[in-house]
Amino acid sequence: MINDHERKNIRAAIDRLLAGTPPWSDGALTALTPAAEADVKRHVLTHRHTDLKDEFYTKVRTQGRVPDSERKLRAELKKTRSDWPS
Repeated sequence: MINDHERKNIRAAIDRLLAGTPPWSDGALTALTPAAEADVKRHVLTHRHTDLKDEFYTKVRTQGRVPDSERKLRAELKKTRSDWPS
């Protein structure tokens, strides 16, 4: 079944990313990267296999790592707050 194959590939991609050994991507900890590593479109991960996406982000946070997208948002928020008048 194709979903089983996708899930197996996504899980393997997540494991490679968390181990720091991604051969087919830049290794960024975003939803796009496990999809790229697993050779599936992003929406397959974010809409069809949402449990795997959530599992990925949980594992990232458990390891004490912050996804790049979240780090950028935090930096933007900090800058915006510093630009507000007191």
